[in-house]
Amino acid sequence: MRVLLNALQAGNRSGTGRHAAELCRALPAADADLELVLAWPAGAGAPPAHPRVTAVPFPEGGPGRFLSEARGFPDLVRRFGPQVLHYPASTGPLTRTRPLVVTVHDLCFLRHPEWFPAAKALYYRVFIARAAARADLILADSQATADDVRDLLRVPEDRVRVAPLGCDARFRPPDPEDIARLKTRLGLPDRYFLFVGTLEPRKNVARLVEAWDRIAGEPDMPGLVVAGRGGWKTGPIEAALRGVRCPERLRRLDHVPDADLPALLGGAAAFVWPSLMEGFGLPVLEAMACGVPVVTSGTSSLPEVAGDAALLVDPLDTEALCDVMRRVAGDAALRERLSNEGVKRAAHFTWERTAALTAKAYRELA
Repeated sequence: MRVLLNALQAGNRSGTGRHAAELCRALPAADADLELVLAWPAGAGAPPAHPRVTAVPFPEGGPGRFLSEARGFPDLVRRFGPQVLHYPASTGPLTRTRPLVVTVHDLCFLRHPEWFPAAKALYYRVFIARAAARADLILADSQATADDVRDLLRVPEDRVRVAPLGCDARFRPPDPEDIARLKTRLGLPDRYFLFVGTLEPRKNVARLVEAWDRIAGEPDMPGLVVAGRGGWKTGPIEAALRGVRCPERLRRLDHVPDADLPALLGGAAAFVWPSLMEGFGLPVLEAMACGVPVVTSGTSSLPEVAGDAALLVDPLDTEALCDVMRRVAGDAALRERLSNEGVKRAAHFTWERTAALTAKAYRELA
């Protein structure tokens, strides 16, 4: 069974990019009869080295990538004769000449287009809806996203499968010495609440900062570390960060390299992630795997990921967010329970399982 996979997001720093890269590495072991042809982005590092994997380099980004993709994919279909095409980043080919699998990560742009720049929302709406209509099977990261695919894109339920994401083995409780070195190098507070992610409206960072600012002056309250690259519509977030009453206890970090993430996560008093809507919520899973207590939203896919191993909160209720942060900061027994339960919960989500469910979808169509 030969599959042509569009892996051009593998160099992306987002969850979509991590999914594409990890899936490509795990797929060969998921099906012994699978031959994988990858459209691999130049500059994304080495593709998986495996005798049943062929990687074809493509431009990494920009207009050149899209032109190369539009011209190059029909050529790859002719050269390699795949039985199945897989687009793992929600879009699809301009013309469908083979059975097609599309992975849809979320439909936030349809639920809340106001969270996105107008051009981005339009692009998603046109290209993702088009890909979903053409796909023979759609893989969704969660049941919440599968329900959205059915309700918002009008895709019949029998064409949708759920394939949850996984957690890389490097995300595990870190060595205390690694945590201490990272805190010194980055100038972090001894105790801190942590947010990690792209700064954009749906991540609800402005409300998180407001909630922390209300309680920051209380005895023994952790500081706050906000880590992640700037996205779009960040004005309210930047205003909230500038307006805190205890700026010396707030640390703003840009994108954190993957090698530093486990220590950054493991050193936190709690990982607080009150996102308004997620297709999966990979940072929550990675935080739990590192043994950090997690506070997250009780909305969209996040309860599916967190289960009983995190504290769930209404992300629109600032006072409720204050209360749950106070609770986790002041209760050592609660933090220990959440830490232990989180590690156990995260162990159920592996990229091997994601790859097995993906290969099963290929097999249905081949």
